[in-house]
Amino acid sequence: MLALFVTGFLLSCIYLLPTYPDNMKMSDIQRIVVSENFYKADDAWLLKNKFGLWEMYAAGEAIDRGNKIGVLSKELIVKQEDAFVEYIKNIIPSDFMLRFLRFGVGIYNRKLGNYIPEENKEEIYAISRYASTKYGWIGNNYQRLMNYHSAHDIGHAVQLMGFAGCSAFAVWGDKTWDGSLLIGRNFDFYAGDKFAEDKILLFINPTKGYKHAFVTWGGMTGVVSGMNERGLCVMVNAAPSSIPFSSATPVSILARRILQYAKNIEEAVALAEKYKTFVSEQFIIASAEDNRAVTIEKTKNSQLVYSTSTPYMLCANHFQSEELSSKEKSETNSSQYRMDRMFELLDSTQSFTPRNMVAVLRDKKGKNGTDIGLGNENSINQLIAHHSIVFHPNSKTLWISTSPYQEGAFLAYNLHEIFDKAHNPQANGFSVDELFIPANQDFINREMANYNFYKYSVNTPVQSFNRDINTFINSNPENYRTYEYLGDYFSYTKTIDKAQEYYELSLQKIIPNENNRLKIIEKLNNIKIKNSD
Repeated sequence: MLALFVTGFLLSCIYLLPTYPDNMKMSDIQRIVVSENFYKADDAWLLKNKFGLWEMYAAGEAIDRGNKIGVLSKELIVKQEDAFVEYIKNIIPSDFMLRFLRFGVGIYNRKLGNYIPEENKEEIYAISRYASTKYGWIGNNYQRLMNYHSAHDIGHAVQLMGFAGCSAFAVWGDKTWDGSLLIGRNFDFYAGDKFAEDKILLFINPTKGYKHAFVTWGGMTGVVSGMNERGLCVMVNAAPSSIPFSSATPVSILARRILQYAKNIEEAVALAEKYKTFVSEQFIIASAEDNRAVTIEKTKNSQLVYSTSTPYMLCANHFQSEELSSKEKSETNSSQYRMDRMFELLDSTQSFTPRNMVAVLRDKKGKNGTDIGLGNENSINQLIAHHSIVFHPNSKTLWISTSPYQEGAFLAYNLHEIFDKAHNPQANGFSVDELFIPANQDFINREMANYNFYKYSVNTPVQSFNRDINTFINSNPENYRTYEYLGDYFSYTKTIDKAQEYYELSLQKIIPNENNRLKIIEKLNNIKIKNSD
């Protein structure tokens, strides 16, 4: 009876997976290869500039936009899904568990299509026609791309804040060089290095709503960081959340709706009220019309707007409104630590320009300028960001990071120029040379090799570790993880005294997460018990 019940429930969930949108008529369009990494399809185009950033433009109704985006970026869609599935397989190597997870996601997202507007479903469906067919065991192309739009939400819910956090801040009035609004953020959504290789800056000229631009990747039409032609900017930052038991509108889809249909803070707030999300989230809204920024703090059951009386606003991964800050507790203290560090850098900078906005986003130090090691979650720049971006809404200009990490050059784009000249794309791209912000060569020349060595080493299973100990320590001597890893290694080799020594050294460093600290203490106590035996 139990088996029949479970089987019936799972089958019902499969049949309730996202349904297709109603109007499915699409014209066949051909992709024209203009030159290497430069393609056209009707009035749409895709090109890769010399910094490795893809630029894309598409116009028209949702189904037509999706069709153009899909045919132009079909290789990127396939590559992105390969990278995502590979990352998931590294976390869950068991095929049985992966297939079980597929059913779990099916259950979780069984009514997802009910919460996504028809326009967005049409766009996603058209793009999904160009996805790979080799992952049919997960679901058909459309179902998979729909579910991927809630990857941020599902990962957030399952990990319960056990992820690296995003940092953002906005300044205006007497905190900027000209009194106008500036806002910058690091988007620290990490799904492996390959996942962040092919970033796309997508420019959309829709039939309905405002022209807009956002940072994305192959197959993704939701927004995590973007700006529209009215100078309305939207960014998403995760917040502490309880586990939801059914799907709702993915936060990236809601952010896309705001970007396309709101011109100021009031309209953005009203639009957000219309949608139910299934995790807690912060929507950072910056508006040229209002010349300020606010945060929409949204939970499964409520929505509040957090604003400041100061000419600046900061956002990490915890709620700041009086009503929600006491109710939603974070399981990590890195969010407040990063907030404190942003306040320090804010106080030490008299007047912000795009360049020193970038300097803050690149900051790798701890509070009071303490060296806490490269890649520490307490850093504003954790060296894992998918992208880093700065917006100047009044001029409709944005700056986006290029590899490596946030340390590469920041390229500038002006939305007015893009949409005015979109009919005549050039192979060298649309970035504005005069506003270019150069790479951090000091980091690239002096520190990056050591960090890459460290990163590769700590991602190697301890049983395969074969590095020189001193070389490994010197690659990142102030990061607690360096010594925790060595403790794990010597625990594996049953060199108990050494394991105890390195766990104790790890505990002397800045550890960003109380759960991490407790885990190391537990390892140390277990080692001490073995030593006493």
